[in-house]
Amino acid sequence: MLRKRRKPPKHLVSRLSAVAKDHKFSSVDAVVEHFLTRGLAQFPFLDASAPLDRQLDQLVDERGYAGVDEAIEHLLLRGLRAYETTTSDPKALEERLRGLGYID
Repeated sequence: MLRKRRKPPKHLVSRLSAVAKDHKFSSVDAVVEHFLTRGLAQFPFLDASAPLDRQLDQLVDERGYAGVDEAIEHLLLRGLRAYETTTSDPKALEERLRGLGYID
């Protein structure tokens, strides 16, 4: 379960829910965790072995976000843009997600 500070902004919950359903995630929390983990992995200055909360704090400090909530929103929006695609070709979507680092 996600900690309180990793809750998605209310205005993104319906979009996250749609992605969870369309891409067979177990829940909105699973999508949030996936987007945060994969999004943070794109920043080489973060300690990947540190807990997610510590990585979020490092991101805020290094990149000048106003706070953890702003950083989370940015990472979730980035993940949503990657998954909310207009292509109907599943292979093209898979290649796009792989290129963006959201799947291995």
